[in-house]
Amino acid sequence: SGNTFEDAGGLVTLPVVQELARRPGSFTVIYVHVKPGTKPDAVAKQIESQFPQLTAISNLADYGEVDQGMNVIDAANLAISILAIGIGAVGVMNTMVMSVFERTREIGILRAVGWSGSRIIRMIIGESLILCMFAAGFGILLGMLAIRAVLVIPAVKSFLEPQYSLEIFTRALLVAIGVALFGAAYPALRAVRLTPMEALRHE
Repeated sequence: SGNTFEDAGGLVTLPVVQELARRPGSFTVIYVHVKPGTKPDAVAKQIESQFPQLTAISNLADYGEVDQGMNVIDAANLAISILAIGIGAVGVMNTMVMSVFERTREIGILRAVGWSGSRIIRMIIGESLILCMFAAGFGILLGMLAIRAVLVIPAVKSFLEPQYSLEIFTRALLVAIGVALFGAAYPALRAVRLTPMEALRHE
């Protein structure tokens, strides 16, 4: 059938499973098929009102709230995301520091001809934003191509369905802007602190 769980699984009766698990009379999940036109949320609320000891899930997004495995995966995903953002911010900062260092004489000339410190800061932050916007666009494209490549594997395609919502792209854009501002903060301040004479004497 192409479904990993069905192709590699088997069907047994509930009493047999309970006996094998040494949990007689207990169960963990019951699937309820609702009639066409019926709202799943309404059915879920009715089940919880009649059986307070149960938790009814009407969509996949709510599954993570009751499944400990999903909570662990979410925590690991958050930790990896924070680590990746930190590495990205350090990378942007290193790039901008090297850019400022290599253009010290240029910055000194700009200050000498009348550029204010705020204008220098805007220039460096603008360059950082452009760099991060290109990086974000390339990262989104690369991520979507990677997902399409992974979905070629039947075992993954059977239970993984990617969703590209506006919220995801907006979050990626905000992260890119935050990384750009954070990464450009120190290089911009370093450039402003240089006096025109110090910058012009730089070799």
